[in-house]
Order: sequence, then structure tokens, then C-alpha cells
Amino acid sequence: MFIRIKNYFIGHRINATDDVFEKAKISLVFYFTFFMSLLAVPFIIQLYINGFWYHFSINIFEVVSLALIYLLFKTDTPIKYIGISFVIMDSIMSAGSLIFQNGNFEIQAGFWSMLLIIYTFFVLGKKWGLAIVLFIALLYLGCIPFENGISLLNFGIPENQIVPTASAFIIFPFLLNIYIITVFINTSLNAENLMREQKQKLETQKKEIVSSINYAKRIQQAKLPKKEEIYSSFPNSFILFKPKDIVSGDFYFFYRKEKSVFIASADCTGHGVPGAFMSMIGSEILRDAVSQSSDNSKILSQLNKGIKTSLRQSESDESTSTRDGMDIAICSVDIENRIVKYAGSNRPLWIIRNGQTVVEEIKATKKAIGGTTEDSQQFDSHEIKLQQGDTFYIFTDGYADQFSGQNGKKIMTSKLKDILLDIQHKTMQEQEKHLDHFLENWKAGTEQVDDILVIGVRL
Repeated sequence: MFIRIKNYFIGHRINATDDVFEKAKISLVFYFTFFMSLLAVPFIIQLYINGFWYHFSINIFEVVSLALIYLLFKTDTPIKYIGISFVIMDSIMSAGSLIFQNGNFEIQAGFWSMLLIIYTFFVLGKKWGLAIVLFIALLYLGCIPFENGISLLNFGIPENQIVPTASAFIIFPFLLNIYIITVFINTSLNAENLMREQKQKLETQKKEIVSSINYAKRIQQAKLPKKEEIYSSFPNSFILFKPKDIVSGDFYFFYRKEKSVFIASADCTGHGVPGAFMSMIGSEILRDAVSQSSDNSKILSQLNKGIKTSLRQSESDESTSTRDGMDIAICSVDIENRIVKYAGSNRPLWIIRNGQTVVEEIKATKKAIGGTTEDSQQFDSHEIKLQQGDTFYIFTDGYADQFSGQNGKKIMTSKLKDILLDIQHKTMQEQEKHLDHFLENWKAGTEQVDDILVIGVRL
């Protein structure tokens, strides 16, 4: 019978949450409401029979309040506010009872007050619990008699209205105190066991996910050009490649074709697994485009169309991706004649000529590959004649966007230019180590915010 009553009032609340503490609070508030109802009915009858009208009136208030709380259980009222309603009712009852007892503090009042305090801490938390402690303390201060023997809460209630102490008034709150403490301990133990199980489950899932991503990393690395091949064509070069989350949305590209050697740095939308998917798609489409044309401008135009077609970005369906794409800088290098042809989508080409102290920047076309870019978008192409010892750099935005662990500032492109100028006397391999070391010191233990790719080539 009780189970049916419980399910009728709080079954929907219990089923709506997986939080063990929330379940315990819901059950506790209901159990207390139910138990107080069972006590209130016979007690109010006894008060009526014996003519204790003052206490009878305050207990009528309790019965009405309990009835309203039952109604709240059937509504969408959060359990916190139902608990507050119970605490307010019990606080009024405590104050009224002490007043109607002429401020005579008795042991059963202490047990009931302790019960109210523990209940409030468990159901409503620390702030409400401390507020009730303060309220009870003030009530008990009001029970301390002055020199004339009369306390602040002594309102001269007639002696025939003072309810005598009964053993039940001591036993019931004592047992309820034990009950609520037991519920709290059991709930804490259940929560601890649940958290331990969830931790183990999360650790297992994390291990499986990381293992899967590490496998994906091997696949991505297999699709990237071998650095040995790049260094065989560009002996004085480096590739600083640092994925943020195991796999990367940045990728580098290398392709030999007749007298030209193509090299590119690309930054796909996102990082981690989504970025890696984009990089795989982008590198394949770029390879097809380079195999069909030697014109960097046409290569980027074809790459743009290929990305939009692959991701269905030319369709009108709003559910399809509309912004995914990439930024890229691509160079075709005639090594023998030291001629670099460059085209870029939001990523520039930097040149530091031998013996110079400025960075020469060739700006990119301010349009992304894919996304909302038009299918017919054209990309500017540039041809630069370099001399022996000149160096060019292509890169993604990850290095310049890294935050400092000391002052929270980004490196910024201006700082990156200064660094590159300062290390021009170093070999390209030494430059790579310097950039990596500077980055780690700059981060100072903070999280890497994006994939990082910097390519440097000295002719």
C-alpha cells in the first residue's frame, strides 16, 4: 500500500533522474511528509480531546501545510522548493510550540530542532542549514529566563494549555534523527560506489577512444608525405608539425612534377577527429588537382570546387555543411632557377632574403577554400625570383595564436616575424628546434589551442 502511495506522488520524480543524491532527497522529503502526516492526525485528535487549543491551532496549520505539500509533489515544482516549504512549516511549528510552552525548553524540543537542522542541511544544503541553525539558536536564546524568571518567549500562556512531556515526543524525533543520518551515510556510500563505477567506465571508454584515435593517427601519418622525400628535394628545410589532439586538421603537402616541386601548408576547419577527416578529404582532392594542373591559381580553384562538391556545399539543403573548408598556401618551386610560384587562400607567403632584416609578405586571396566561397572563385598567383640563401615560409595560424601560460597573450604574427628574423643565422634544422623550444616555453604548461604547422625552405 505504501509503495503505491509513494509511486503515485514521487514515482515520476524518481524515474526522471539518475542522481543518487537527488533520488535520496526526493524520497526523504516524501517520507518525512508522510511520517509527519501519520503523527499529526492522532496528535491533533489528542489535543482536541484534552482541550489544548493553542497547540491544536498550530497543528491545524501543520495539517493544511502538509496537504499543500502533497499537492506540490504532483506538480512540476522542483524538490528544492518542496523542501523549503517543509522547512518553513516546521520552523513555524517549532517557534509556535516554544511560545505555547511559555519558552520552556525541554529535551524533545532539542531532538525536533536537531532533526530540522539535519534535514535542512541534507535537502537544501549549507546556506539553508546555517540559516536554520541561526534561527534555532535565536529561539533557544529566547527561552533563557531573565532575572525575574521569565524568558522572552514567555507570553503567559495559561498553565492548562501547556502540553506535558510524553515519551513519544522524545522517541520519535530521536529515531528520525538516526534515520536521516543513516540515509545520508547510505546515499554517500552509494554515490561513492556509483562514481567509482562511472570512473572505471569512463577510463575504459577513454582508453578505447584514445586507442582508436591513435590508430587514426597512423593512417593520417601514412597519407602525409614522408619528410625524407621533402628533405631530399629541399635539403635546407624543416616542417614543424604539432597536432593539438593526436590527429590534426592541419596537413602538409608535397608533390614532384617535372621541373616543379609543389609544397603546401593547409589548415582545415576544426582540429582533432573532425579536422583530420577534413584533412584527409582535402589532401586527396589537392593531389588530384596538382596532378591535372601546374597553375597554382587553377589548382586552388579546382580544390575549392572539389571541397564544395565533396561536402555538398553547392546544394540548397540547409542540413548540409556550409562552412567547412580550409585555408592554404601552396608553392611550386623551380629549384634549379630558384623561382617560386605561390597562391594562397587566407594564408600568406613570407620571404626573408639573404642578409636582409625585413620579412617580405606576399598576401593571400581573402577567400577560404570551400564553405560559402563561390564555385567560380579565382585565386591570385604570384611568381617570385629568389637568390641563393633566401628563405621562404608557409604556415597555418596555430603557432601565432598560441596563448602564453604566463601573461595569457598570443604570440601573434608580428612576434613570429621577429623570431624568424632573429634565427636567420641558424640552419633550418636549428630553426625548427628553436621554434619548438620557444613555443613550449611560451605555453608554460597551458593547453595547445590549435594544430600547428610551420614550413621553412631555404634555397
